[in-house]
Amino acid sequence: MSAATLTSTTRRDLRRHRRALLVATAVALAGCLSVFLVVHRTADAVARQSVPSVLAVYDTQVALRAAHGAALAGFSDGTRLLGGPGEEYQNRIAAAGQHLAEVAERNAAGETGSGDIQVVEALLVTYTGLIARADVHFRQDRDSALGTASLWDAASLLEELLLRLDRLREAQLRALDDQVGRVWTSPAAAGVWLLPVLVLVGLLVRAQRFLRRRFRRRLNAPLLLATLFVVLMGVATSSSLWSAGQLTAARESISEVDGHRREQLALLAAGDTDRLTDRLEAACGGRDGCPRTIDLVTAAGGAPPDGDTQPAGPKGGTEPAGPKGRAEPAATTADPAGDARTNGDVAIDRATRAANSFGGEIVLSVAALCAAVAVLLGFQPRLDEYRYHER
Repeated sequence: MSAATLTSTTRRDLRRHRRALLVATAVALAGCLSVFLVVHRTADAVARQSVPSVLAVYDTQVALRAAHGAALAGFSDGTRLLGGPGEEYQNRIAAAGQHLAEVAERNAAGETGSGDIQVVEALLVTYTGLIARADVHFRQDRDSALGTASLWDAASLLEELLLRLDRLREAQLRALDDQVGRVWTSPAAAGVWLLPVLVLVGLLVRAQRFLRRRFRRRLNAPLLLATLFVVLMGVATSSSLWSAGQLTAARESISEVDGHRREQLALLAAGDTDRLTDRLEAACGGRDGCPRTIDLVTAAGGAPPDGDTQPAGPKGGTEPAGPKGRAEPAATTADPAGDARTNGDVAIDRATRAANSFGGEIVLSVAALCAAVAVLLGFQPRLDEYRYHER
């Protein structure tokens, strides 16, 4: 082979290697950046919308249950009767409204969620109106049958409210599951960015071997530096796998919250059973006055029957009946309210950490740019040697 032919072939090979490395760098950057941004944008939506909205629905349900219990206690306490349902009721109702407003603000379920929120808001207005009506009747007569009837209607509407909130929560949970279960947040998505990075590393190694064989030089420092920048791209993008894991962990924490909130709601409902039964006995002149109605309240755990609706509980059951035939809540050794708050905080913390990119998108862009510059610097001296020898 003549010297001219060798010269021409060398320059052409150098340019081919350089072009392949630059194209591979661009492809690797596109893959890494796409996966990284999609994962962190999904995590941001989970942290800002899905997780807070689910927790806010739970808080709305608890606040409503507590408000209803406070109203029943206020109407049952003769010394507080002139104060109506009481300040505790007002505070709890206000809290329920605030939590519901947060659900509306962070709604992740789209139009379905918005429609459910509007229904709940309308039912809440009706519920507070029934409590206000009961207040008027009880101010006139402590054992007013009309007041008790208004409480009965309010208790029935409360169950409808809680069921609607269950639907709203399920819609938010479906949105959360869709976000956590996306293809981009699965380990399989790693192939989108990992394969181009590995190909680019392989091309850099091949270029090193070509230069060493053709120019008898052991190592090309700029290409070695380019390899380090490519590895940095892979490390930065791998954080998306950690973020996806945090999203899965956040969903598991939400599942823990569900169990604790159901238990808490069951305990609150059990307290409502006693108070509503007391009001019914007072209005009926004793348990024998309207035994069927009182038995229905007791059997439903404080909720007037509505089809096959059953009271929510930690395991859907109760202990044997207590005094006056009232169902006692299942025994528990934990603090469901505290456990729910703890797991809720953990879920928010995990989602927030998953959404924090720590500037990874900037690291990826800078690393890819530096790798491309290093490739150019690695080949340019060799190309300059053959600038005037190409045929």
